[in-house]
Amino acid sequence: MTTLRRTSTDDSVKRADAVRARRKQKEMQRTWTAARTVSHTRAVHEKTSLASTPTRRRGTTGRTRRWNAMAPALGGLSSIRALTDALPMLQGWRLASLTMVMLLGSLLFHILSSPQYFINSINLSGSKYIPGEEIYDESGVHHLNILWLDPAQIKENLEAVPGIKDVYVEIQWPNQVYIAVVENEPVLAWSQGGQMMWVDRDGVAFPQRSEIAGLVPIVADDANYPLTSESRIPREAIAGALQLKQLRSNIELLHYDAVNGLSYQDGRNWRGYFGVGTDMDVKLVVYETLIENLLSRGIHPSVVSVVNEDAPYYRR
Repeated sequence: MTTLRRTSTDDSVKRADAVRARRKQKEMQRTWTAARTVSHTRAVHEKTSLASTPTRRRGTTGRTRRWNAMAPALGGLSSIRALTDALPMLQGWRLASLTMVMLLGSLLFHILSSPQYFINSINLSGSKYIPGEEIYDESGVHHLNILWLDPAQIKENLEAVPGIKDVYVEIQWPNQVYIAVVENEPVLAWSQGGQMMWVDRDGVAFPQRSEIAGLVPIVADDANYPLTSESRIPREAIAGALQLKQLRSNIELLHYDAVNGLSYQDGRNWRGYFGVGTDMDVKLVVYETLIENLLSRGIHPSVVSVVNEDAPYYRR
């Protein structure tokens, strides 16, 4: 038999309050646990951030902060101190470099401005015919600073002077210029187109600068234009003229034309033609033999030619 018991109103109220109290206690426990979890997570995160982030001092500048930010990668505070210690050394090298630049600049200014380093004369050797003043002027060194002198350019300038065959140039501090020249040696005095030029053994023509005793004078009969420094006289004509002068020292003047070569006016009143080359000794023998024959027959020629010694001829 089931017994039914009636519950009073007060008992029902107490039971409901107890249920609510237990529910509220559970909710408070859950809230405390969640807050503790969040707080622990935040603390761990902040601890990790502090370990990986460099400490910043209050009031420091941005540049200082950047050096601090690099500290972990450079080995921390010891690396920063090493860089700081190196700064005076770097500044010392800069000061030394600046001092060196200033010294070199002062030295350069002294060289460029002091008369001690400018050229006002040369030491010349080898010149016989060309005046030293002309060589000095043509060298192009007058009143130049020694820094601007170029031996190759000086050599080129002087070798362009007619009569100079070769040049040697040496420059020494502070203002010494040594020049040795090799001149063309004249062997003939060649007159052409109203102008007298010297000629050396190679046929090079260059200006006559003085009177030289013993030079063989030659007049070009078939040319009315003057020679230049670029003109060349045939070497065969030069060799023949020198040989004729050696064999006949009494010859005072030779003539030349392109067809008959060398000739001279014989004192016996005719013109003798000898051509060119170094066989003048043979031609002179033929020449004298022919003259003797002609005179023995009472013939007085106006022209005797031994240009071809194998076929000499004469004209009355």
